[in-house]
Amino acid sequence: MANKLGLSLLAAATVFTMVGCTQGGGDSGTGTESSDSSGTQSITYTFGRNFSATNENVAKLEAATGETLEDNRWTRLFKEQLGVTVKYQMLSDSTAYDQKFKLAMASADLPDIFQVTQAADMKQLMEAGAIEELGPLFETHGSDLLKSIVLSETDRVFEPATYDGKIYGIPMKMPSTNGYNHLWIREDWLTKLGLERPKTIDDVYKIAVAFAKNDPDGNGQADTFGLQIDNNFRYNMQGLFWAFGAYPLNWIEKDGKAVRGVVQPEMKDALNLLQKMYNEGLLDKEFGTKDNAKSMESVVSGKTGMFYGPHWMAYTAKKTVDNDPNAKWITVPLPTATGAPAAIPLKIAADGWMAVKKGTKSPENLIKMMNIHVEHLFGEKGDFTKYFTDSEHGISDIWLMTPAYLLDPMIDLQAHLDIKKAIADGTTDQLTGSGKGFWELMQAGDWAIGMMFGPEDTPFDYVGQTYPDQVVWDAYLGAPTPTEIERGSSMDELVVTTLTSIIQNKTPVGEGFDNMVKEWNALGGEQVTKEVNEALGK
Repeated sequence: MANKLGLSLLAAATVFTMVGCTQGGGDSGTGTESSDSSGTQSITYTFGRNFSATNENVAKLEAATGETLEDNRWTRLFKEQLGVTVKYQMLSDSTAYDQKFKLAMASADLPDIFQVTQAADMKQLMEAGAIEELGPLFETHGSDLLKSIVLSETDRVFEPATYDGKIYGIPMKMPSTNGYNHLWIREDWLTKLGLERPKTIDDVYKIAVAFAKNDPDGNGQADTFGLQIDNNFRYNMQGLFWAFGAYPLNWIEKDGKAVRGVVQPEMKDALNLLQKMYNEGLLDKEFGTKDNAKSMESVVSGKTGMFYGPHWMAYTAKKTVDNDPNAKWITVPLPTATGAPAAIPLKIAADGWMAVKKGTKSPENLIKMMNIHVEHLFGEKGDFTKYFTDSEHGISDIWLMTPAYLLDPMIDLQAHLDIKKAIADGTTDQLTGSGKGFWELMQAGDWAIGMMFGPEDTPFDYVGQTYPDQVVWDAYLGAPTPTEIERGSSMDELVVTTLTSIIQNKTPVGEGFDNMVKEWNALGGEQVTKEVNEALGK
């Protein structure tokens, strides 16, 4: 942590140095312009992207078509329509990208146009005046389609990229429905044990008891668990906390103020249930030392028949089916303590923000590139089979092989809705867009795609029933506050350690939780809450 903090501070200091040089010397020389014999202007930009150059789909594309990351169907569109040539200066997968990005800030060596993945980095760049203001350019040059996608879940999407009332980054919009947490259950086990689908959290507990005690795998041994849990339970089983109106990862609004959900008293009811299940042997006693992948091994091997998780856990559930063709998974509407519909807390999702280094020529070209991206995926020129996936060669992630990307937040849900309607109407041959793509994969035998987007008892069946009416948007979407940057790691460690100890029955729920809240506030939580509310003007 000390090294990380040191690097962060170094980056901040150097960004100021970089900005000072830029402001004193005029044009930084970024964005190289030229013209051909016909007089057509062209410009070369260097880019930074969180994307692995060794991505297997990039290799497949090059082998099949000769296209590369810098010369492919996307970059050719930018060249033909805007005269923009793409050169990657910084290209790495997530962890390495963040490290390289901070080093680039520290050495004043940022690309012309780049992805910012961390809100704290975005804040530093904005405060230092190191990047171009993009709000007016988005308003002037953004197409109606681009604006409709970026603003589809309100203009709060710009909050992390706004400083002193000005917008400095364009959100790389993604489906916020990725934030859903679903309850997955082995229906074949429910049937075998004569159980009904759960409607309340008490039903979930009773199913867990039966799954752990009544030999659902039929091997005559007491070797099954009631419910999967791992050491990142705050994230991976959020749906159980939501059942009690507890939100361990969100800022929520109470009495007109933003408060951190993980220190609210509603957490106690969820912890009481988990502690009870732990004491009764319904949970893996070793969960505190197991990450999600390790813990899910018991699901894959047929020893656990119920877990919470996002829709893409279908790929893990599929492994269960590979091992046992009789396994039948369903997801059900989230049960709650009272049986009332669950409130779904979501953050407005984006894969970060696209920003332009101060002094880069024609920064509006970023907006125009994003116009082209959404037009060729979702507009009248849209060609999903060419620009989302390459169906001819069976290559996915084509949509990511561009310096600047975003997706329509409805892409997954609309696919589900279209497939469901087409099946009912007998018009699956008329599907278009993502619905057509997913349907073709389902017909080709892709079990996970069918499990995620199929018409009934699937994650997107539940999303379709609840989005956006049951969604509660996070009360604070901005960057970590100064105190959170300084003390957030210690505060988080306190929370994880205490909550784990409570579930393991080493610490009483009431006294242990209350003491944790007092210590959390003393460590910096009270100040962080004050800073967040000041940022929100509350």
